[in-house]
Amino acid sequence: MKFYLAILILFFSQLPFGQKIDREIFDETLGSKKAQTYSMLEESFEKFLNLNYPDEKSLSKKMKRYLLDIHDQNFNWIFDNNLSSITLQQLESSGLRKDIMLYKNETYEERFPFEDYIEEKKPSTDKSEEIELNEYFEDIIEVPPTSRKEERRLRKEEFKRQKIRDKFPQPNKHGLFYYALAKSKKDNEDILAYLAGITKYGIRPSPSLIAYGFIENLTEEEFIKWENKLLVIVEVYLSSLIYNDIMKKIACG
Repeated sequence: MKFYLAILILFFSQLPFGQKIDREIFDETLGSKKAQTYSMLEESFEKFLNLNYPDEKSLSKKMKRYLLDIHDQNFNWIFDNNLSSITLQQLESSGLRKDIMLYKNETYEERFPFEDYIEEKKPSTDKSEEIELNEYFEDIIEVPPTSRKEERRLRKEEFKRQKIRDKFPQPNKHGLFYYALAKSKKDNEDILAYLAGITKYGIRPSPSLIAYGFIENLTEEEFIKWENKLLVIVEVYLSSLIYNDIMKKIACG
């Protein structure tokens, strides 16, 4: 009996070394410094949830409330300015922010073999799709006439929006962060589809689309699986921190 017990203990003690779990692969691929920085970003997000949803007992319930607010476009959140500043500074100093997003005119020399994990899919050549797109654009070409005063106001608003868009970083389709995610979740079709959009086409899912997808397709417990939480953290929470920082700089400038 003791012999078999010893064998079982030896077997289970060797599992972490013989077969690494996906989060370990993600962290190892990032490297210890950047993995630690991402963990800090996770902690920052959870503190943000605690601050905004103190009545909810569990992290999964807080996540659900957060997703519902995103879905309903209720963005009246409270941010801890000191925590936000520290989080963004750590992302910059570690280099992790550049592995996720790049500002205009920033360069990124590193390249990773995404093709090992993300299949190349040929774009559709279905003519019906082209017709639908053309019809859609025909519908929106005609713009109702406006007064010169209204036109100036609209141009001014668009100029402000464009100014913010120009300052906002875009996904780094070559980034180590996304490669680490692809490597660690190579059997997760949903994550790979998300990564294909980022790395091949530079397409990011909107916060409302993420919220809808989570609410409709995942359980509350699945909300807080690390890879699902990562998507919300990067595409919604981190984007909010950066947006707030940009708006402060514009206001001060």
